[in-house]
Amino acid sequence: MKQDEIFLSDMTRIFLGQTPPVFLLEVVGRAVLFFVLIILAMRLLGRRVASQYTLIELSAVIALAGTIGVPLLDEKRGLLPPLLIVGGIVALQHLLGMLSVRNRRLDQLLTGRASVALSEGRLDLDSLQSTALSREKLFSLLRGRGVQQLGQLSRVYIEPSGALTLVWSDTPGAGLAIVPERDSELREAMRDSEHCVCTRCGQLESAGFEENCRACEARQWAPASITLED
Repeated sequence: MKQDEIFLSDMTRIFLGQTPPVFLLEVVGRAVLFFVLIILAMRLLGRRVASQYTLIELSAVIALAGTIGVPLLDEKRGLLPPLLIVGGIVALQHLLGMLSVRNRRLDQLLTGRASVALSEGRLDLDSLQSTALSREKLFSLLRGRGVQQLGQLSRVYIEPSGALTLVWSDTPGAGLAIVPERDSELREAMRDSEHCVCTRCGQLESAGFEENCRACEARQWAPASITLED
């Protein structure tokens, strides 16, 4: 379309484009067909896709979206090519699933491995760096699970899907507070005068410890915190 043919007052072009109005009925039919197709494809891809994505599953879903998007609104595109592509994606996903069940190394290659983000109240900074998960993002997720300070936890695993698995400590102790710094009143109420903690990794030491942290070599100490009862 040429520039001199474009008018802001041309409501027919703005809402209908250059296709005849009857194409709207075809668009509705295509949308219904693709909606049903997506539901069937997601069912065939497996229940895990409906909950938490691995990289392979996320790639499959993105491929489905990219395949279906263009033919949905383009009257010049037929429906058979995207149907074949969707069938191929589903078949490939099932093939990889069958092979990964038989081969543990392939399964770990496709889905990844869980990593330890925290052990006995102390952060594993290398693990956080390798998974590109920042401390603040981790703390935000932990606060959403009811954690006040890191001493409450025995382990935190980062699953291949990106979800967190928390193992609560049977004997929770003092640790690094993850309560927002602006909440100074709660932080003061949680303060433990008998211990200090490395603010970088959460290593716990006796109060007055001023050497470099044994875990991360940092020298950033603050009073430790205890858990307040609900």
